[in-house]
Amino acid sequence: MINAKDILQTESQFVEIGRHAIGIDIGTSTICFTIFDIDTLSVISMRNTDNTSSINHSDPRAHEQNPSKIWEIIENLFLQSKEELSLVRIIAITGQMHGAILLDDDNIPVSNLLTWRDARYSVGQASKDFGKMNGCTLHVGYGANSISRMLRTQGGDTPGRKICSIESFIMGKLCGNFCVDESLAASFGCFDIVNKCWNEEQLEEMGINRSLFGYVFPSCVPVAKILPANSKRYGLSLDATVFAPIGDNQASVIGATGFLNTGVVNIGTSGQLSVPCSSMLYSKSIEVRPLLETGFLQVYSSLCGGWSYAYLKDFCKDLLAKFGFSLSDGQVYAVLDSLAVDSFESEGLVVDTRFLGTREDSLLRGEICEIDTQNLNISNLAVGFIQGIVRELHPPAIRLDSISFIVASGNSVRKSPIMKRAIEQEFGCVCMEPPFLEEASVGAVLGCLANIEGKERIQAFYQKHFEKNETTENTMRTILYSNY
Repeated sequence: MINAKDILQTESQFVEIGRHAIGIDIGTSTICFTIFDIDTLSVISMRNTDNTSSINHSDPRAHEQNPSKIWEIIENLFLQSKEELSLVRIIAITGQMHGAILLDDDNIPVSNLLTWRDARYSVGQASKDFGKMNGCTLHVGYGANSISRMLRTQGGDTPGRKICSIESFIMGKLCGNFCVDESLAASFGCFDIVNKCWNEEQLEEMGINRSLFGYVFPSCVPVAKILPANSKRYGLSLDATVFAPIGDNQASVIGATGFLNTGVVNIGTSGQLSVPCSSMLYSKSIEVRPLLETGFLQVYSSLCGGWSYAYLKDFCKDLLAKFGFSLSDGQVYAVLDSLAVDSFESEGLVVDTRFLGTREDSLLRGEICEIDTQNLNISNLAVGFIQGIVRELHPPAIRLDSISFIVASGNSVRKSPIMKRAIEQEFGCVCMEPPFLEEASVGAVLGCLANIEGKERIQAFYQKHFEKNETTENTMRTILYSNY
């Protein structure tokens, strides 16, 4: 079993906490580069750039990205920030989960990154429920399935020598170590999160060579100093230390909550509820993921989430166009939000927004219920869609008894004032916004900082933010709802 404390005792002695840290978030569509002041716990600067590494593929189900192109993008972000990097001592990395790369003996990619969106390879029937140890069922797009099926279609030959996440590939380019961390290993779908080791019985059943799966670091522990050539090229101190990565789900929870005992609802294109827990509480309807040292994270993910509201917006635009009218996306959203606030308390429609099904049942489809002779109107549709998006993120398998408030993040929450109200209605508690917009890149830094100095200072900072935020939110609710 891998022990984070052992690594910290032997490694953290050479980590000098300077004033600044870098947080890199490798998203599927965007890459974020944040410079963070670890003394004041504040963002110094943030650069976002498009992830232009996607590979054109003849198969529409495929979704691959070029890992070398991703490295080139990140290297350019280092060079653009060169004048700001002399005080950096911590380099933290997070990003998209589930995807995998094959590397050769020289740590050169022999495959593209097969991302979580790659849907070419179906999942075979397992002889047992490995999820009881792994915290998740193997799904399409998970690294272990994608790599094993890809190798099988190539005749079983193994051109690579190790499986790697994109975050660990970037870590290796920075410091020379390409090992995977626990959170991203778990996202492959073949890692025993209870015993913190690869699930060898499952790998054997899948026909994957065990030698492809190497050493696994605990998340957010110091790994190695920056390579001297990189130090010189980017203007970094030779004392700058690269830390083991962490998955963007876990990093976002840390960045949103600051290790306080609360859950996070994230509604972007998809949707997600994440709640920290101290023990392995697995259910087939959710996933359990490792969260720093001995902690866990219960997670439910919806496939549509905020996309559902965009779906309603497109329906409205199409309907208006048929009658000869044209409104922009922003204009339609503004009207929908206004109508939803107006009709929020009415007995309206019940909308099931599972338009793409669920991970457990891909054949499920959305529906609109409780239609009578008076309530089929756009106001009730707007309310119904918003409530349906939030309702799906409240599965009975995740208990929220000890949660006094919930943190909401994601573009759909920020852009729609009524979405927060729906979250409060569904979960029965106050809904807060986090102190930072880029929760993942900041959360990766805070995870590293917590492993060095503890969580207390971070928790105090977040507690103060949420106490101030609650006062402001109460005032804004009074103003917002009195205007309608």
